[in-house]
Amino acid sequence: MISDILIPILRERFPGRGLRTGASPDPIAVFPAMHPAVGDVSIWDDGEEAMVCVGEITHGHFNPYDSSLTPEEIASLVSEDVVAFLDDLFAHRVLLWKSPDGGAGGWRIIGQDHSTSLLDSHDLTFLWSGPVKNPSAG
Repeated sequence: MISDILIPILRERFPGRGLRTGASPDPIAVFPAMHPAVGDVSIWDDGEEAMVCVGEITHGHFNPYDSSLTPEEIASLVSEDVVAFLDDLFAHRVLLWKSPDGGAGGWRIIGQDHSTSLLDSHDLTFLWSGPVKNPSAG
């Protein structure tokens, strides 16, 4: 259901980004990497949520977690959230990070997310365009 709503929006919203589509259980959408250190963005339709992976750096689950919503409402909300994330990612407004051993990772929206994160001064940091200096490093 999510893919039925999300795929047409991705095609319209991100033309020229090399979108490849597929079907579950494989990724339903893949955007090729802008930089090899970051990797491709892969999107899975897990039924009630979408999982978005950014290369080997991190992944996130997009789900409104509201059992009162219909499947159509869930698919619509998930699609909106995934597109908003991709807008920020492709505009270099998402700071991606991973631990040097690859055991942990995450992201934060630059200028919007002021929360404390698990970002350590030794973590590797990236924008969509590639590696960047870790803002936590001294």
